[in-house]
Amino acid sequence: MKKKIIFASDFDKTLSVGDVGCILSAKLGISAEQFNRKIEDIKRKNIVQLGGELAHLIVRDTDYAGKVTKDLLYQVGKEIKLKKGVADLMKILTEGIDNYVFSPYVVSAAPKECVEKALENVLSADRIYGTAFTYNKNGVVQDVERTNAGHAKVATLDMLKEKEGVPRDAIIYVGDGSSDIHVMLHILSYNGYPITVSPSPYMGHICRRSVISENVLSILVPVLEDLLKYDKEKIRAYFEGRGHQILEWNRADTEWLDIA
Repeated sequence: MKKKIIFASDFDKTLSVGDVGCILSAKLGISAEQFNRKIEDIKRKNIVQLGGELAHLIVRDTDYAGKVTKDLLYQVGKEIKLKKGVADLMKILTEGIDNYVFSPYVVSAAPKECVEKALENVLSADRIYGTAFTYNKNGVVQDVERTNAGHAKVATLDMLKEKEGVPRDAIIYVGDGSSDIHVMLHILSYNGYPITVSPSPYMGHICRRSVISENVLSILVPVLEDLLKYDKEKIRAYFEGRGHQILEWNRADTEWLDIA
């Protein structure tokens, strides 16, 4: 019998190289430094869920409000550079591995239009859950309809669990930052499988595995090793059979200490 697994991933800096907010800001004549200062100020005030800072800027900040259109968000999506292997990863997941079938989704706090355009011809729009906005008759953003930031990602994953008809422990979630903490802790508490692609210490201790690579196919390594019980040689053979040779594979247990 085939076992179904939900494979959900964040987008910014997980599947993409850069940051959606930086690209959008540049198009509005706002420097990366200005954008980062605004983000840090919102985080300091704790006025939105973690990851919802860009949405807040778009509808509330005077440098953004009234200037962001649906067409502009699609233009930003066209300029987003994906990490290596994204298309191959989605293809492999869709095809399934051995007796496992995967339902891939992207759950991101980034604007839905940006993610949809960036993943065009890679993942269908009905599998992408991003921040949704309401627009006026001229296509200008008016307000936030729904974010997929912070705890909202938990609600989205719970909805997908019901839609796909899988138990809570049949969910893999891949992320990289603070906006993923709520959903990773939620999945971990139900014996699901959170993976981080960031070296941040606060991520490592709430995830089952940390994988650092410029190629997102690397995310398959813990899936093959821990879920499908492949050994190292079988994993290498699997990648080589797909035309992807593993050139270097290092593993280290890292202790993060601050001693007074």
